[in-house]
Amino acid sequence: MEQTDIAKFEEAGKIGKRALETAVSLIEPGVTLFEVAEKTEKLIRDSGAFPAFPLNLSINNEAAHYTPFYGDKKTFSTGDVVKVDIGAQIDGFPSDNAATVEVGNTGKHSDLIDASREALNTAIKILRPMIPLREIGAAIGAKISEFGFKPVRNLGGHGVARYDLHSSIFVPNYDDGNGKLLKPDQVIAIEPFASTGIGMIHNGPGGNIFIVSGTKVEKDEPIYRNFSTLPFASRWLYGKIDKPEAYLKSMIANRYVSQFPILREHNGTLIAQAEHTIMILGDRIKVLTS
Repeated sequence: MEQTDIAKFEEAGKIGKRALETAVSLIEPGVTLFEVAEKTEKLIRDSGAFPAFPLNLSINNEAAHYTPFYGDKKTFSTGDVVKVDIGAQIDGFPSDNAATVEVGNTGKHSDLIDASREALNTAIKILRPMIPLREIGAAIGAKISEFGFKPVRNLGGHGVARYDLHSSIFVPNYDDGNGKLLKPDQVIAIEPFASTGIGMIHNGPGGNIFIVSGTKVEKDEPIYRNFSTLPFASRWLYGKIDKPEAYLKSMIANRYVSQFPILREHNGTLIAQAEHTIMILGDRIKVLTS
């Protein structure tokens, strides 16, 4: 890996960490999700980077992929279990990190939150070049099970590459039998999800997060110029594009853009998440978002 690339990944990791800490600190009962998202993403831009993806604020049985729309009035309530997921990008080199917050700090769901965080720490401790991916998953799944919860089996970590937030590597959250080895000179995100339910998510409605799809979009198209192949929020179009709602609707109708669905467990269940971005080098690993 080129030293200049390493430096960009490292800086994206530092800014992504600060953004996550900022978002977590802003979450209080009665605060709008829109306010938290706007302030957090502004911090990233003010730091000389861009959001690698919109701030995800996924509540209770939602695992991922909800971000507020423009002017969203939705607020946090005491006892909500909120997955806070954000990253920064420098010249297309992204970071990705997440934590779970219980709104109001009642302590009722501390074990669930600890399960995902400790599973992440356990995975990092055994991480090394050429480790089988199934071993990482086995460590994650075992730790979550120790806490009495289920690892989410159809979500996992992923590779991270330039302008590609989810590259081809998949890091399972249980022993899925995958014998592939984690080779050096790669960047990955490890993200355990712990569930009070059965540990399987399904697609819900759209969560206001979009991505350029396919190869038909012209390079001078506003969405490509502004966001390239990284995810973006519908609210990011305001101030950049005239009549943003009509523009986005047209892009979707022509299949130039697709929307991410909210990922959910069954009603009444709760999910916690923790995540770091990690660089795998030949002689060491480096947690970029710690």
